[in-house]
Amino acid sequence: MSAPSPTADPFSTGDAMPLFPAFLDLSQRTVLMVGEGREADSKAEKMAPFCENVVRCPYPPSCAEVPALVILAEKDHPDNEFWVEHFRSLGAAVNVADRPELCDFRFPSLIVRGDVSVGIATNGKAPALSALLRRRVEDSLPEDLEAITAIAADLTARLRKTIQDPQNRAKALRDHLEKLL
Repeated sequence: MSAPSPTADPFSTGDAMPLFPAFLDLSQRTVLMVGEGREADSKAEKMAPFCENVVRCPYPPSCAEVPALVILAEKDHPDNEFWVEHFRSLGAAVNVADRPELCDFRFPSLIVRGDVSVGIATNGKAPALSALLRRRVEDSLPEDLEAITAIAADLTARLRKTIQDPQNRAKALRDHLEKLL
């Protein structure tokens, strides 16, 4: 038997690959929040900046349209596995509170400042570590990040008009942004 690779994940349980961090446009989509209590309140609050249509309901869940995402906020509800399969069959991605083995997506530790969103996750294995890293990253961000983002957007538009070569344009943008940060 060979020794494990020094770069192997010592905490791996052999499950699936790491999750791909995707930023979804949910502005015109429905998110179904099932359940009540602190967990449901917390996840609904996290969704608020990203989705205008968060439908909240108790168990058993119902929704007039097929939601993009379903959050089952009561981890120990006896019917969760049934509802996971039901909503997956409709094409919705499902999250079950504190049950990563039933989840299609995870809630990251979030930093949201205007148009800048940062999500930190540990594949559902160490949420406390995600929260600690979020605090450290948040503390390192400039206070005027929203203003810097607006300047960066304007600069990007101007450089697209004046520098045709994508590599030169990217370098010029990086150089300008380094001065702002």
